[in-house]
Amino acid sequence: MNHYGISRACRVLKMSKSVYYYNPLPKDDTAIETALQEKAEQHSEEGFWKAYARLRAEGKTWNHKRVYRIYKSLGLSLL
Repeated sequence: MNHYGISRACRVLKMSKSVYYYNPLPKDDTAIETALQEKAEQHSEEGFWKAYARLRAEGKTWNHKRVYRIYKSLGLSLL
């Protein structure tokens, strides 16, 4: 039984060792979820961009891609 090191395996796969060792930090999206649900209750007929604009007007600096991912996962686009 042959055992090869991580360096060799990464080289064979043409992958950086940093990719192998990368461990993403857990994201706490509860604040975004709460804010989006509040906006959905207050303004049920609005879409994502209006809800996002309202959050920005309140001073929230969250990235629109992150907010949209959570918006979709909550199923708010189906309302």
